[in-house]
Amino acid sequence: MKYDSFDAFEYVDYLRRRWLVIVIACGVAFVLALLVSLLLPKRYTATASILIEPPGVADWRNTTTVSPMYLESLKTYERFAASDTLFAEAAEHFHLLQPGGTQAIESLKRRVLKVSKIRDTKILEISATLPEPKLAQNFAQYLAEKTASMSVRENLAADRDFIADAEKQTADAQGRLQKVQADWNTLSVSGPIDALKGDVDASLQLQRTLRGELVDAEASVAEYEQQQSDADGRFAKEQLQSAKARVALLQKRNQELDKAIQEKSALLAARVSKREQLQTELRVAQSNYETISARLRDLSAGAGMHSERLRVIDPGIVPQNPSSPNVFLNISAAVFLALIMSVVYLSLAFAYRRRPVGFEAEVTRGMRA
Repeated sequence: MKYDSFDAFEYVDYLRRRWLVIVIACGVAFVLALLVSLLLPKRYTATASILIEPPGVADWRNTTTVSPMYLESLKTYERFAASDTLFAEAAEHFHLLQPGGTQAIESLKRRVLKVSKIRDTKILEISATLPEPKLAQNFAQYLAEKTASMSVRENLAADRDFIADAEKQTADAQGRLQKVQADWNTLSVSGPIDALKGDVDASLQLQRTLRGELVDAEASVAEYEQQQSDADGRFAKEQLQSAKARVALLQKRNQELDKAIQEKSALLAARVSKREQLQTELRVAQSNYETISARLRDLSAGAGMHSERLRVIDPGIVPQNPSSPNVFLNISAAVFLALIMSVVYLSLAFAYRRRPVGFEAEVTRGMRA
């Protein structure tokens, strides 16, 4: 059986004569979509914004030249805000889970939370969709603030090892400094230098005096030896013995004093050397302690600033209009779908009702003959 070839004018005329089907379908779709949209519960969406600050940038208004690859790497911070643990904490804080309910936290999270980093920016957006507008804004702000706090804690945890090592080095340097200071104080008490130096100076002065007296005594001995041959040699002999005894005494005293001076000088030199050594050690220990303490202060002051920091720049506003259901979108989609379905239906009806065309039986060569 053969059919008529497709005629566009006939098809358009067929649709025109049945326009009421299309209108009724679109009207029904309009009414149903409107009723369903009005009956569906309203949900509101609030959005909080977080700025991801580069390391070491204190003022968010400062512009920083960054590469697209760096901006793309910031998408990892979506995991902070989309953390299951953080969402569960927020859901419990705002009593979103009913006690004893069977609602899974995962399904609730898919309906409520949306986290995204705006492309080619350092802005992270956290959107919360809930039946109450104020609750949605509070929920989004809570997640944003907790996300920023979590980032700070993670950065501090990353720097905690460096700070702990610096604290240990500072304690060791302080202990060394205290030990050297204690040795210095002990040396100042048990080994004074000024008194010993004064004693050495006094001994040297006494030695000079004794040497002068020794010279005089030796001169007297020489004089008495010359006077022995004189007429009054008996007196000279008596004085010579006394002079020699004085010389011997002075020599012995001088030797003892010389030995004492040498011992005191050696002790003084040792104390001076020890004092200089302790002074050097004290300066080195003090410098080392100050250097390590400054490093510890720098690490403590800059803790959490060696990686990106998250800061809430917009806590969001209480939404005035519901984000769902979207009445206009629902009606538009329903009317468009009804239009398509009605046209498809009429097209199938048009194809089904095409009239068949008569045909001749083929004449074989034998029949013609």
